[in-house]
Amino acid sequence: RRESNGRLWIPAFAGMTHGAALPLQLLMGGLTIGVLRATNIADSPTFSVIGALAMLFYVYQKYGSRWSLPMVGEWGLLTAVLLLLAQLLFAPFIENYGFAYGSIGLWEGSKTYLFNYLTIYGLFLFFIATHLAREFRAWTRTWTSEGLQKLRPVAVPLLISLFLYVLIIFILMLRGYWVAPVVLTLLGIAGLLGLRRDLSPARRIVLILISAALGLTLFVEIFVTAGDIGRMNTVFKIYMQVWLLLSVVGGVTAVSAWPSVQKRSQTTRRVWKTALAVLVAAAVLYPILATKAKWDIRMAQDAPHTLDGMAFLPYAEYGDTAFDGSSRTIQLASDYEALRWMQQNIEGSPVIAEAHSGNPYRSVGNRVAMYTGNPAIIGWDWHTRQHKAVIPGQFITNRINDVNTLYNTADVVEAERLLAKYGVGYIYVGQLEQAYYHPEGLGKFSQMAASGLLQMVYSQNGVSIYKVIDTQSLGY
Repeated sequence: RRESNGRLWIPAFAGMTHGAALPLQLLMGGLTIGVLRATNIADSPTFSVIGALAMLFYVYQKYGSRWSLPMVGEWGLLTAVLLLLAQLLFAPFIENYGFAYGSIGLWEGSKTYLFNYLTIYGLFLFFIATHLAREFRAWTRTWTSEGLQKLRPVAVPLLISLFLYVLIIFILMLRGYWVAPVVLTLLGIAGLLGLRRDLSPARRIVLILISAALGLTLFVEIFVTAGDIGRMNTVFKIYMQVWLLLSVVGGVTAVSAWPSVQKRSQTTRRVWKTALAVLVAAAVLYPILATKAKWDIRMAQDAPHTLDGMAFLPYAEYGDTAFDGSSRTIQLASDYEALRWMQQNIEGSPVIAEAHSGNPYRSVGNRVAMYTGNPAIIGWDWHTRQHKAVIPGQFITNRINDVNTLYNTADVVEAERLLAKYGVGYIYVGQLEQAYYHPEGLGKFSQMAASGLLQMVYSQNGVSIYKVIDTQSLGY
C-alpha cells in the first residue's frame, strides 16, 4: 500500500530503513528477472530495462532530484548488481540453455500504420494521454516566475532539442515509421514528468511503465530478431508484454482520470465521456467480430461447434502439393476413423512413423502424433529447431531426410534400418503419405507385411496402419 507521504509500503520491508532494505530489494529484483528469463526469455530484456529505470529513479530521488556524476555512478553500480544477480541466480540454467534467436537486426519490411496501431492500443492511449495531461497540469501549477527565469540560460539548448525532436520524427515518418509521432511524443512527456522532484514513487512507477510500454511498441518497428518469419514472433512476443504493461497502467490511469475529469467543465466532461464510450464500444465489439472472422477461415464451415478438437476432421479437406508437383485434395474423414481406432486399440507410447509436411500452416502434418499422443520421428521443422536449439540443426535435417527415405525408398533393407534406428512401432499410410511419397516406396510396406516383418492392423477408406512385428530382429 502507499503511506501518507506517498512512499510504497511493503510488509516484508517493514521496519527497515531504505538502505537496509536495498540489498533485499536487489535480490528480489534479480530473482524476478532471472525467473522471467527461464519462463519466457523475451520478457527478460524488457524487465531488465524496467529494473534499470527503477534504479535510476531511486538514485535520482536519493540525490535530491539532481543530476550529478556520483548519482550516475551509483545508478550504474546498482543496475550492474541487479543484472549480475539475475545471471548468477540462474547460472546453471543459462549455461545449459540454447535458443534459436540469438541476435537482432534492422527491420526493412512494412511498418505498422497509425490506424492499426490505434486500433490495438487506442483505449489504453486514451487513458494514458488523459493521465499525462493531468500530471502536466499539476506540474505547471508548481511553476513560478523565478523558476522560469532560471531556465533562460538553457533556452537555446531546449530549442535545439525541440528542433531535433521534430527533425527525428520527420525523418522517421519519411522512412515509414507512422507510429513515431504518437509514441515519441507520449514517451517524451512521460519521461520528462517522471524526472520531476518530489514525485511520489507510486506516480513515478506508473510513468516508468508507460515509458517502457511505449518504447517497446516503437522497438518492434525498427528492430527484428534475426531468423524470424517476417517479424511475426518479434511482434507478438513484444506486444504481449506491452499489453500486460498497459493493462496495469490502464487500470491505474483510468481510476485517476475519472475524478479529475469530473472537475472539468461540462463541455470537457461531455467530450471526454463520449470519446470513452466510443472506444469502449469498439473494444467490446472486437471479440464478437473477431470470433466471426475466425469462423470464416476454418477448414470446415460445416463442422460442429464443440470442444472436441477432432470433430472437424470428418468435414474437412484442403489442397496440398503432391510429390510430382501436382495439386492434391486431402480429405480428412478417413484419418478421423483411423485415429479413433488408434486411440482405442494401441497401448503404451510406441513411436509412430508418419509423413513430414513442409506445409506447416495449412496441412495435417503430425496429425497422428497430435491426436494420439504418441511420439513421432520428427515434428514441425522450425519449431523443432527452436525447441532443440542447443543441438546442431543437422540433427533435425537428418530426421526429416530419414522419414522421407523411409517412405520413398523401395529398398526393404534400408527401410528396416530406419525402423530399427528410431524404434518405430507403427507405420501410418494415409492420404497425406500417398500424396507426398512415391507409390513404389509405399508399396514395399505390403511386401514387408507379406514377409512377416510388418503386420497390417488397420485398412479402411484408403488408410493403412502397419505394426512392426519385432524390432529386435531389425537390430534395435
